[in-house]
Amino acid sequence: MPYDFIESPHKTSVESRTISFVVIHTMEVGERVGAAEACAAWFASPISEVSAHYCIDADTTIQCVREKDIAWHARGGNANSIGVELAGYADQQALDWSDEYSRGVLDRAARLTADVCARYQVPIRRLRASGLVAGRRGITGHADVSAAFHKSDHWDPGPAFPWGAFLDRTKRARSGAVA
Repeated sequence: MPYDFIESPHKTSVESRTISFVVIHTMEVGERVGAAEACAAWFASPISEVSAHYCIDADTTIQCVREKDIAWHARGGNANSIGVELAGYADQQALDWSDEYSRGVLDRAARLTADVCARYQVPIRRLRASGLVAGRRGITGHADVSAAFHKSDHWDPGPAFPWGAFLDRTKRARSGAVA
Protein backbone atom coordinates (compact mmCIF):
# COMPACT_ATOMS: atom_id res chain seq x y z
CA MET A 1 0.00 0.00 0.00
CA PRO A 2 1.45 3.39 -0.84
CA TYR A 3 1.50 5.86 2.04
CA ASP A 4 2.70 9.42 2.41
CA PHE A 5 6.40 9.29 3.22
CA ILE A 6 8.20 11.62 5.62
CA GLU A 7 11.66 10.13 5.93
CA SER A 8 13.42 9.87 9.24
CA PRO A 9 17.22 9.99 9.18
CA HIS A 10 17.22 7.87 12.35
CA LYS A 11 17.52 4.38 10.93
CA THR A 12 20.03 1.72 10.03
CA SER A 13 20.20 0.80 6.36
CA VAL A 14 20.72 -2.91 5.73
CA GLU A 15 20.84 -5.13 2.67
CA SER A 16 18.35 -7.66 4.02
CA ARG A 17 16.67 -8.69 7.23
CA THR A 18 14.04 -11.04 8.57
CA ILE A 19 10.85 -9.57 10.02
CA SER A 20 9.64 -11.60 13.00
CA PHE A 21 7.25 -9.24 14.75
CA VAL A 22 5.31 -6.00 14.62
CA VAL A 23 5.74 -3.65 17.59
CA ILE A 24 2.75 -1.51 18.56
CA HIS A 25 3.50 1.84 20.22
CA THR A 26 1.58 4.89 21.33
CA MET A 27 2.93 8.23 20.14
CA GLU A 28 2.24 10.00 23.43
CA VAL A 29 0.50 12.56 21.24
CA GLY A 30 -3.13 13.48 21.75
CA GLU A 31 -5.80 11.99 19.56
CA ARG A 32 -6.33 14.71 17.00
CA VAL A 33 -6.21 15.51 13.32
CA GLY A 34 -2.56 15.75 12.30
CA ALA A 35 -1.18 13.48 15.03
CA ALA A 36 0.53 11.18 12.50
CA GLU A 37 2.12 14.15 10.74
CA ALA A 38 3.31 15.59 14.07
CA CYS A 39 4.92 12.32 15.07
CA ALA A 40 6.51 11.86 11.64
CA ALA A 41 7.87 15.43 11.78
CA TRP A 42 9.44 14.64 15.16
CA PHE A 43 11.03 11.48 13.74
CA ALA A 44 12.37 13.53 10.81
CA SER A 45 13.92 16.19 13.04
CA PRO A 46 17.67 15.99 13.59
CA ILE A 47 17.31 16.02 17.37
CA SER A 48 14.82 13.19 17.90
CA GLU A 49 17.21 10.23 17.46
CA VAL A 50 14.22 7.86 17.18
CA SER A 51 11.90 6.61 14.47
CA ALA A 52 9.30 4.02 13.55
CA HIS A 53 8.28 2.59 10.23
CA TYR A 54 4.73 3.99 10.42
CA CYS A 55 2.71 6.68 12.25
CA ILE A 56 -1.06 6.28 12.34
CA ASP A 57 -3.93 8.50 13.42
CA ALA A 58 -7.63 8.13 12.64
CA ASP A 59 -7.30 9.61 9.14
CA THR A 60 -3.70 9.13 8.05
CA THR A 61 -0.89 6.61 7.81
CA ILE A 62 2.59 7.98 7.21
CA GLN A 63 5.65 5.88 6.52
CA CYS A 64 8.89 7.22 8.05
CA VAL A 65 11.35 4.38 7.44
CA ARG A 66 11.34 1.88 4.59
CA GLU A 67 10.58 -1.62 5.80
CA LYS A 68 13.88 -2.94 4.46
CA ASP A 69 15.66 -0.63 6.93
CA ILE A 70 15.81 -0.81 10.72
CA ALA A 71 13.84 1.89 12.52
CA TRP A 72 14.97 2.96 15.98
CA HIS A 73 11.77 2.37 17.93
CA ALA A 74 12.24 -0.44 20.47
CA ARG A 75 15.79 -1.12 21.58
CA GLY A 76 16.51 -4.83 21.67
CA GLY A 77 13.86 -5.59 19.08
CA ASN A 78 14.63 -3.20 16.25
CA ALA A 79 16.60 -5.51 13.97
CA ASN A 80 13.75 -7.88 13.12
CA SER A 81 10.61 -5.80 13.60
CA ILE A 82 8.32 -3.25 12.02
CA GLY A 83 7.41 -0.36 14.36
CA VAL A 84 3.89 1.10 14.27
CA GLU A 85 3.10 4.26 16.26
CA LEU A 86 -0.54 4.94 17.13
CA ALA A 87 -1.99 8.32 18.09
CA GLY A 88 -2.78 8.28 21.78
CA TYR A 89 -1.21 7.68 25.16
CA ALA A 90 -0.05 4.62 27.08
CA ASP A 91 -2.18 5.69 30.06
CA GLN A 92 -5.43 5.63 28.07
CA GLN A 93 -8.15 3.59 29.73
CA ALA A 94 -10.37 1.00 28.01
CA LEU A 95 -13.09 3.58 27.48
CA ASP A 96 -10.57 5.90 25.78
CA TRP A 97 -9.72 3.16 23.28
CA SER A 98 -13.39 2.70 22.38
CA ASP A 99 -14.27 6.21 21.20
CA GLU A 100 -14.78 7.00 17.51
CA TYR A 101 -11.29 8.45 17.02
CA SER A 102 -9.54 5.44 18.59
CA ARG A 103 -11.68 3.02 16.61
CA GLY A 104 -10.45 4.78 13.46
CA VAL A 105 -6.84 4.47 14.63
CA LEU A 106 -7.28 0.79 15.49
CA ASP A 107 -9.00 0.00 12.18
CA ARG A 108 -6.27 1.75 10.19
CA ALA A 109 -3.53 0.06 12.25
CA ALA A 110 -5.20 -3.35 11.86
CA ARG A 111 -5.23 -3.03 8.07
CA LEU A 112 -1.55 -2.06 8.00
CA THR A 113 -0.58 -4.78 10.48
CA ALA A 114 -2.52 -7.42 8.51
CA ASP A 115 -0.67 -6.38 5.36
CA VAL A 116 2.73 -6.50 7.08
CA CYS A 117 1.95 -9.89 8.64
CA ALA A 118 0.84 -11.31 5.28
CA ARG A 119 3.95 -10.10 3.46
CA TYR A 120 6.38 -11.42 6.10
CA GLN A 121 4.40 -14.51 7.17
CA VAL A 122 4.10 -13.20 10.72
CA PRO A 123 1.32 -14.93 12.67
CA ILE A 124 -1.45 -12.68 13.91
CA ARG A 125 -1.08 -13.48 17.58
CA ARG A 126 -0.12 -11.63 20.75
CA LEU A 127 3.53 -11.99 21.56
CA ARG A 128 4.62 -11.27 25.14
CA ALA A 129 8.14 -10.81 26.53
CA SER A 130 8.71 -14.54 27.04
CA GLY A 131 7.78 -15.20 23.42
CA LEU A 132 10.20 -12.55 22.20
CA VAL A 133 13.02 -14.08 24.26
CA ALA A 134 12.13 -17.52 22.86
CA GLY A 135 12.35 -16.15 19.29
CA ARG A 136 8.66 -16.52 18.44
CA ARG A 137 6.91 -14.41 15.81
CA GLY A 138 3.80 -12.28 16.19
CA ILE A 139 2.51 -8.87 17.27
CA THR A 140 3.83 -7.27 20.44
CA GLY A 141 3.91 -4.03 22.36
CA HIS A 142 6.84 -1.79 23.19
CA ALA A 143 6.32 -2.76 26.85
CA ASP A 144 6.95 -6.41 25.95
CA VAL A 145 10.15 -5.54 24.09
CA SER A 146 11.30 -3.52 27.13
CA ALA A 147 10.53 -6.44 29.47
CA ALA A 148 12.21 -8.98 27.18
CA PHE A 149 15.47 -7.19 26.46
CA HIS A 150 15.80 -4.71 29.38
CA LYS A 151 17.03 -1.87 27.16
CA SER A 152 14.28 0.65 27.96
CA ASP A 153 11.49 1.33 30.42
CA HIS A 154 8.75 2.07 27.88
CA TRP A 155 5.32 0.68 28.75
CA ASP A 156 3.27 1.55 25.69
CA PRO A 157 0.74 0.89 24.29
CA GLY A 158 -0.37 0.58 27.93
CA PRO A 159 -2.18 -1.96 30.08
CA ALA A 160 -5.64 -0.97 28.78
CA PHE A 161 -4.73 -1.37 25.10
CA PRO A 162 -7.47 -3.59 23.58
CA TRP A 163 -5.25 -6.43 22.40
CA GLY A 164 -8.09 -8.90 21.79
CA ALA A 165 -10.14 -6.47 19.73
CA PHE A 166 -7.05 -5.30 17.83
CA LEU A 167 -6.02 -8.85 16.92
CA ASP A 168 -9.61 -9.63 15.85
CA ARG A 169 -9.62 -6.52 13.62
CA THR A 170 -6.25 -7.55 12.18
CA LYS A 171 -7.46 -11.09 11.41
CA ARG A 172 -10.59 -9.70 9.72
CA ALA A 173 -8.46 -7.31 7.66
CA ARG A 174 -6.17 -10.16 6.60
CA SER A 175 -9.12 -12.29 5.53
CA GLY A 176 -10.43 -9.42 3.41
CA ALA A 177 -13.25 -8.44 5.72
CA VAL A 178 -13.43 -4.77 6.64
CA ALA A 179 -11.47 -4.14 9.83
